Amino acid sequence: MSSCVEPDCNDVKKAFYPDEYNLIVGEASIDNSWIKIIGYHPITYKKSNIMVHNNWIDDYNEVEAGDTIIKRAGNLELVIHKKDTIIRHDWYCKGKPYK
Repeated sequence: MSSCVEPDCNDVKKAFYPDEYNLIVGEASIDNSWIKIIGYHPITYKKSNIMVHNNWIDDYNEVEAGDTIIKRAGNLELVIHKKDTIIRHDWYCKGKPYK
C-alpha cells in the first residue's frame, strides 16, 4: 500500500534556499514547469546555466537576452534586472507566496 501525499511547502522551500544565481541571459526557455537559462556570470564571464523548477515566473516571455537573473542563497526571491526595470518575484507554492 502506498500513499500519495502532497509535499508541505515549508519543506519544499528549504531545497530552494541554498540556490544562488547571478547570470546574464543569453538564451531563456521558461514554461509553467521549468526555468532554463544559458548565459554567463557578469564579472567572471564564465559560461553557466540554470535549470530549476519554476515557482516564480508567470509571464514566460518576461526574461530576454541581456537581462540579469539574480537569486541569493538564503533567500527565495528571484530578481530580473532589465535595462530600465527591476522585477522581483516571490517564490510560490500552491498559489501562495513564501519568503
